[in-house]
Amino acid sequence: MAIRNIIFLLLFTLLNFKVQAQIKPILYGGIDYYRDKGFEENAYVNFNIGTQLFKWNFIAPEIGYEHYYGLVNENNEMNPNDPNARAPSKLKTRYSTNSLSLAPKLIFGNKEAALVVIPQYNFGEIKVRGDLLKDTGKQYVLDDQQKISESISYLSIAAGVEGQFFESEVLHFSLFLKYNFLNSSKILEKIEIPQSRLNSNGGSAEGLGLGFRIYFDLIELLKQ
Repeated sequence: MAIRNIIFLLLFTLLNFKVQAQIKPILYGGIDYYRDKGFEENAYVNFNIGTQLFKWNFIAPEIGYEHYYGLVNENNEMNPNDPNARAPSKLKTRYSTNSLSLAPKLIFGNKEAALVVIPQYNFGEIKVRGDLLKDTGKQYVLDDQQKISESISYLSIAAGVEGQFFESEVLHFSLFLKYNFLNSSKILEKIEIPQSRLNSNGGSAEGLGLGFRIYFDLIELLKQ
């Protein structure tokens, strides 16, 4: 009797899923913008692409690819004769990430306008590069370079609005605030060029940014 009830429950769940679920995948692409004084232009960015696999009730899981990129503020060597004179050398550092993302996105509302919450787990690789530039009197030239890469995993969470803000069945948009726990400063601190005492003086341990996405229903487009 118990086995029969379990089988019935499983069949009911599967049928209910097929009736209520939007099982077609929807592609997306977007950009996140983060303000941070540790970077040139006081900002770094994240480019992302992926797909919403399906939608069932308020659950819409996503998988994607994310690429963070940031140029760190230069660290200049002080001229021993004149602190205001041209720096004898300077260190330019940067970082980038390549990671896969998994997100059990939650949607509360309808397709015209909805509240979305996106808890997300990322895993992949972070790369940093340090360029030591020497002054020749006319320009700065590359004197030495160091590259480091490490495996990473980190969390982020986003919340905002999503909907079809224009009369289109193919496109809809999302605008949200996103908080990430990506620590770029930790690996940037490992940049050490033997012939220089300059170190990277930027990066971030976490960040709050503004994200924008475009969702594209390819299957709906092919029907037209």
